[in-house]
Amino acid sequence: MTVTLNRQNNPAYEAMFDDLIQEVFGFSFIPWFEYELWDDKYESYSIIEDGIMLSNVCIFKSDLLINGEKAPAIQFGAVATRKAERGKGLSRLLMEHVLSLYPNTPAYLFANPSVVDFYPKFGFRQVQTYIPEISLELNNAKSASVKCGLDDAILEEILSNRNIYSSVVDCTNSQSIQMFHLIMSYSEDIYYLPNSGVIVAAIAKDGRLFLADVVSRHPVTFENIARELPFSGIHTVEFGFCPDMLNVTPTWKLADMKSDPFFVRSSWNLTKEIRFPCMSIT
Repeated sequence: MTVTLNRQNNPAYEAMFDDLIQEVFGFSFIPWFEYELWDDKYESYSIIEDGIMLSNVCIFKSDLLINGEKAPAIQFGAVATRKAERGKGLSRLLMEHVLSLYPNTPAYLFANPSVVDFYPKFGFRQVQTYIPEISLELNNAKSASVKCGLDDAILEEILSNRNIYSSVVDCTNSQSIQMFHLIMSYSEDIYYLPNSGVIVAAIAKDGRLFLADVVSRHPVTFENIARELPFSGIHTVEFGFCPDMLNVTPTWKLADMKSDPFFVRSSWNLTKEIRFPCMSIT
């Protein structure tokens, strides 16, 4: 059985890929494809018959920081097989094919909760993750923040030149994935904070603020950012990343391992309490 590789913008391939993703996961990659961000860091391995993609496995070649040390790794994602083709070993074939190409490279993934028994067959083990949060009374009736659109120059400029990361665990080359999340989940929730010079993606609900990301070219503290966040009635801030880069010492709560299963393969020098940055997940 032939395995097809794609690692670039390719309209014909993207159409087949998107058709598979829509059937299996119920959403479309087309908004991301339109930004032409698919490059050789993102590899798709698929089985195609008669112009139809039957099964797919993607990897993203990540440049990680773990405890401040550079750690190249591959992240698996978009593991999908059409319902009519399941039980034929197609996903297994693709997983084995990719791992044979990267036999000594550490790997990781966030699994669909319905298939957590699949990945240990390939040497993956599940790791406990945590939710970092702080208690904070935030009542900014007035804010200098400016809402950003996806095509605003300031967003592209800061995202392209981002260089502030968590030293606990972070990914330093995932701008294209970060843009995917901004397009798909945060298009109305992006703010530029002019005094701090940073971009944030954040959503407030029921007194809680989920701070998905802080994108910065220079060191910045959460204390300074908080003054510019355009939210009121907030009592708790949850971070979608390890917030050490913001000079924050959070309370760490156990994440639900069943609803958000994180798997790693090979040796990892992880600290006990981590949150992999949500905006770098494929």
